[in-house]
Amino acid sequence: MAKIIRVWDGTEWQNVGVALPNALTIDGTQTLTNKTISGSSNTISNIGNSSLTNSSITINGSAVSLGGSVSIPTGPTAQAVSSNITMAANYNYFVDTTAARTLTLPASPSLGDIISIHDASGTAATYNITVSRNSLKINGSNEDLIVDVNGAALTLIYTGSTYGWTVR
Repeated sequence: MAKIIRVWDGTEWQNVGVALPNALTIDGTQTLTNKTISGSSNTISNIGNSSLTNSSITINGSAVSLGGSVSIPTGPTAQAVSSNITMAANYNYFVDTTAARTLTLPASPSLGDIISIHDASGTAATYNITVSRNSLKINGSNEDLIVDVNGAALTLIYTGSTYGWTVR
């Protein structure tokens, strides 16, 4: 039977998820006591609450204080694409390449913005994906990017106005 994980927000108890398979739960004092998180990534994700308010965490015996609110990144948003669009930062775009598509990069990106593009239909060699640079550079060049490899997947990271979007 699953146990509900709750966190006291200073006013009331908030349900933030269910116990992990190894029976990791939150006790009545809002702490995870002597629990081990293991696995290849050592990551807890999708706990249901995107911020911790006036909380503290102990790591290897040392207290780490979180005054005020601390946001927990939720990761990129997935979006299916079946028409020409202007993209936004922190999205994974899954492109239907049963027709040629033009995806336009954001006009005012911030340093470190990330966009991923995936040929979801596996036909980009026939129906290309054009990544329109929107007046910014791509890999230091003033040219649009053409994706013409079936099943291609690429990530663009904005590095600033000198080099623009780098492709990896």
